[in-house]
Amino acid sequence: MNVELNSKGVNKKIKAYILSDDEMREIGFTDYGKDRWYFCRVVQKFKYGFDITFNVTIPKDGSDISIDILDDSFMQPYDYQYMLDRNPNFEPALKVKKQVEEWMNYLQENPWI
Repeated sequence: MNVELNSKGVNKKIKAYILSDDEMREIGFTDYGKDRWYFCRVVQKFKYGFDITFNVTIPKDGSDISIDILDDSFMQPYDYQYMLDRNPNFEPALKVKKQVEEWMNYLQENPWI
């Protein structure tokens, strides 16, 4: 199955709608980078203090959104989907998948995405 992707590698069917500044902040976005809205949540904490995070960036100019799952300790993507393709029972990746799906549902249940 071929999925059309935007310039950031995100499924083109995922769209973002920007609400008022107060509404965006209320649902958890920040705009410290004045040209974009940013949403970040820890989806997995591991021993020894490193985290996997779910990150959504929505440019204020309406260009393509990005969704990233990052290993903050190694400053690189955490490709849990690839890990699960190789080993469908890999517990850390299963936990990340579950949390990512929960945050995506949270965002989809609201009118801005």
